[in-house]
Amino acid sequence: MKDTEFIRTKVPMTKSEIRAISIDKLDLTHAKRMLDVGSGTGSVTIQAACSYPQLEVVAVEQNPDALALTRQNIEKFQCQNITLHEGKAPIELQGPFDAIFVGGTGGNMQEIFDWCQKLLLPGGRLVLNFILLENALEAAQIAETMDWEDLELTSVQVGNWTGLGKGHYFKPQNPTIVVSCQKAKKE
Repeated sequence: MKDTEFIRTKVPMTKSEIRAISIDKLDLTHAKRMLDVGSGTGSVTIQAACSYPQLEVVAVEQNPDALALTRQNIEKFQCQNITLHEGKAPIELQGPFDAIFVGGTGGNMQEIFDWCQKLLLPGGRLVLNFILLENALEAAQIAETMDWEDLELTSVQVGNWTGLGKGHYFKPQNPTIVVSCQKAKKE
């Protein structure tokens, strides 16, 4: 899905290239339920819901402006398989989930991991996006300490072709670190 298809405000959005990688790492092909923590514009929520119509997507957002924007985008794309919750994670939710995407931890990294550990099915996928290296490293350390499997950190630098005078250049986006891991298949 193109970024330009989404209703936008000043709320940060996971850009299309990062969404594609993150959704791929979630491995949603056979998933029934997915949780998006910190939905922002709703771009990950909506792309997952549209790409996998069998999927029930639950989104959580604490920022009132972002919550309203996610709701607008859900209506624009006419997604029937999304449930939106207001609140700061971790909140009480009915699990379990096959996959969880975290677009922001709100400074609650350990709490988020503990919460995801409870909500994810054995073998479930967890994907987190960070722009700060320190946060990505903290997430990796927690994942290792909690014996999460298949831990990967992927640094993604995207530049988009942009006109400049008589020529062109690749206008860089913020580098993003995609952290992905899997809950142990047997507890």
